[in-house]
Amino acid sequence: MRKSHSNSGMWEYLDSIGVLEKGTDEEIKAAKRAYRKQYFLLQKRKQRTNKPEYTVAFSKTNGEHSRITEAAKKHNRTVTAFIRVAALAYITQTFVVPNAYQLARLEQLLSECLNEIKTIVRTKERHFWEREQRLELIEKRIGKLETQLNELITNPPLLNDHKNQIA
Repeated sequence: MRKSHSNSGMWEYLDSIGVLEKGTDEEIKAAKRAYRKQYFLLQKRKQRTNKPEYTVAFSKTNGEHSRITEAAKKHNRTVTAFIRVAALAYITQTFVVPNAYQLARLEQLLSECLNEIKTIVRTKERHFWEREQRLELIEKRIGKLETQLNELITNPPLLNDHKNQIA
């Protein structure tokens, strides 16, 4: 009697070729290796249809490899993740953010600052009219800064725009 196994595909294969009943331990091991080889080959083919892969070579002699690895470290990414993000950013003409966590934290701090000012403005006293105006101006300015920062982060100026501003 055969025990039930969690990897039913392999055990169905082994049972279908009859190696479980008549085969030796070595024959079973060889059949398992053949099954795994075929299984991984089919999985890899399926993956390639959904996620095509490309091989890219960088020269160490002219410094391409070291520049790419340094840039990847600077952006806190693996080399392959950096190449992917950089290529997509080039196509969409956007900026690769060196440290997304720091920028997200900066946005969060600005948002918290704006929320605190809104709280102060809500609890303002009526006879301090000038103070109210100042607080409203501060609130508007921080709101504008938050919007500008968000725009800069999500849609940074293109490299050509920057060159035109310098000239």
